[in-house]
Amino acid sequence: MSYTRKKKKSSNAMGIIVFIFAAAIFLLLSTTVFFNVEHITVEGASNYTADEIIEASGIKAGDNLVRTSTDKCAEQIESRLVYIENAKVTRAFPNTMVINVEASVPAANFICEGYTLLISGGGKVLDKLQEQKAGLLNFVGTDPMPDLIPGAQFQSEDEHKDNAVKKLMEYFAENDSEHVTLVDVTDRSELSYTYDGRITVRLGSINDIDYKMSFSEEIIRTKIGEKTEGILTILSDSTGASFLDKESLENNARIYNENMAERNAAENGTDESSSETVSESSAPVQSME
Repeated sequence: MSYTRKKKKSSNAMGIIVFIFAAAIFLLLSTTVFFNVEHITVEGASNYTADEIIEASGIKAGDNLVRTSTDKCAEQIESRLVYIENAKVTRAFPNTMVINVEASVPAANFICEGYTLLISGGGKVLDKLQEQKAGLLNFVGTDPMPDLIPGAQFQSEDEHKDNAVKKLMEYFAENDSEHVTLVDVTDRSELSYTYDGRITVRLGSINDIDYKMSFSEEIIRTKIGEKTEGILTILSDSTGASFLDKESLENNARIYNENMAERNAAENGTDESSSETVSESSAPVQSME
């Protein structure tokens, strides 16, 4: 009885050793002899030929499927080919690599001092231009890193501004931005956009940006005239807004300057007019709930 139990245990141990040895041999062969690349296929639409994409990936016939890093190959495609937004490389055993690509689509002009960066919907730098590309969103105040080149992901010198830019780009990608003529992120605590070239919308910080954007667009559509110009401010608690039209701004500027001129004349004993201009905060506003 005791002898049979020992024999059974010995047999199980030997089986495990044989299995481990066979697995090790198979693993060795799979990374040396088996599963070598014979075919490379490219799927998806782009401005590049299949050969150009394959060359950028670094994959060559004879490479081992198991040892080849698919993530690294995808990263090389995205960085080397500017107008490819996303690339994915997968293995199709026993001998094929499949490359799937998605083309970059220009989405915005990031207007800088003396040049413009053409940016894709995914935040990739596509080109450095002297003029803005027509029909796209225009951003100012993005403060790009000075060493950005086409193919790189956009980065601002202010890392906190990156988040604001990303969220605004995502919002405009998912919603109608036809009437948005300018987005200003110069001060990330006082973000704003210009609607139809006539209404400046002050949003405050990036917090609750989706709600602030939809709220401001609803006010413009339903409560402000189609030709009215002015400044719409979304209040800090995001539950209300105030609007100051162009006529009110001009009237208050005139009154303010007249008052300042009278005060200066009284103080200086002269009739010289003050060169100061009105601050927007001094003008009355129309509240909108």
